[in-house]
Amino acid sequence: MRKIHILIIALLVVLPLVGAGCISIRTSKTVDGGVFRSDDSGENWVQKVFIRQEKKKVISINNANIGTMVFHPDDKNIIYLGTLEDGLYRSKDRGEQWESFGLTSGSFATISIDPKTPTIVYTATGSSILKTSDDGQTWETIYLEPRNQKITSVNVDLYDPSRVFASTFAGEIIQSTDYGETWTTLSSIQLEINRLYLNPIDTRIIYAVTNGQGIYRSTNAGENWESLNTDLETHNGATIINWLDFTDKDPGILYLATNYGLFKSSNGGIDWEPITTLFSFGSVPIKTVAVNPDNQSEIWFTIGKIVHKTTDASATWKTIETVPSNRTITILEIDPENPQTLYAGTFTAKKK
Repeated sequence: MRKIHILIIALLVVLPLVGAGCISIRTSKTVDGGVFRSDDSGENWVQKVFIRQEKKKVISINNANIGTMVFHPDDKNIIYLGTLEDGLYRSKDRGEQWESFGLTSGSFATISIDPKTPTIVYTATGSSILKTSDDGQTWETIYLEPRNQKITSVNVDLYDPSRVFASTFAGEIIQSTDYGETWTTLSSIQLEINRLYLNPIDTRIIYAVTNGQGIYRSTNAGENWESLNTDLETHNGATIINWLDFTDKDPGILYLATNYGLFKSSNGGIDWEPITTLFSFGSVPIKTVAVNPDNQSEIWFTIGKIVHKTTDASATWKTIETVPSNRTITILEIDPENPQTLYAGTFTAKKK
């Protein structure tokens, strides 16, 4: 497909952030959305939403619904944020201050960064894939889904950044082998796909999390797919997967947060074992799960605004209620270089 050139000039200094729904002026009543950070392994949390001060007014993203959070490949102090209504943001100091990343409106639930040239960033909104080659100063639409299907995930191959994978809500996996210049349909699993995950050690291994129909795996870079749902299908709600987590150090060990509960696989998803928590299986949906890459006995998961933590591989659990928000935690990420630091992104339905 011929690339469609649509340049969006990001005038970060001249263009004021007017009309962005997540931009708010803080008053005596603090809005409890956006991003939260813990520097002590999830024990205590602080809201991190500041953009800038204008005289007595504080401009922030304290009303943002967070769609995705991604760390810079080289400098983990730099964090990219996709919101579900109000565009992209970036922080260069671990969330202490945020700035617009060139797109000030729209829903963005996927971001992928070229690991060799980090000024190249891909994202998607609606049926379009967007790319910046100049660190967010300008953006261009490089793909429009011909059937107007939603693009749900964009993933750069870590070993060959010229190859970019994407998925659609219709279940198709498309790829570009020339940095997004042209695209071809690679395969289809004929199920609604919510997100793709590439194995960081072997990018031929790709996982596709579907919309309520479990998880699938390709071992040949997306050409063929196999179901990994044999064990999950024996548990009511287990194929409704809300989060997948694995560490770069051992990506063959997978964790799932599902409507049934937590699951772990030690063989790349072929077999799954339920993880015991304080809740009976099937009683409450678990939204996220995160694992310490240096110590997989330390696991966190979230239900609503509550964080649950184990340091002994689920033998015991601690309930943490220190996130200063009444919103649902739907994003949970660990600092790749400092596992004591965690970030949470929140969501609440906007009032009509």
